[in-house]
Amino acid sequence: MRRVHINGAAARSCSIPAAAVQDQPITTIEGLASPEQQHAVQAAWIAQQVPQCGYCQSGMIMAVAALLSRNARPTDAEIDAEITNICRCGTYERVRRAIHALAP
Repeated sequence: MRRVHINGAAARSCSIPAAAVQDQPITTIEGLASPEQQHAVQAAWIAQQVPQCGYCQSGMIMAVAALLSRNARPTDAEIDAEITNICRCGTYERVRRAIHALAP
């Protein structure tokens, strides 16, 4: 499931008509970081070896970036409630480790 940030909040891009968000700031996975420097979530994903097939990765990274912008130290329950992307490879424990590694 593809996620984007609309006004800084994660949203499922497949369920929002483009006309409903015109004139609002939208960030995709491509705009999350610059080519010169990864976003902290992307770096944590690599460090914790989260990705396998890549099917869910862009949506999950966008959801995690939005979560951490609101809650720097989420609990496992908060992570489970917020990160609802389905991972075909089952890397949920690695996802949690990556998120917790980013906590200040």
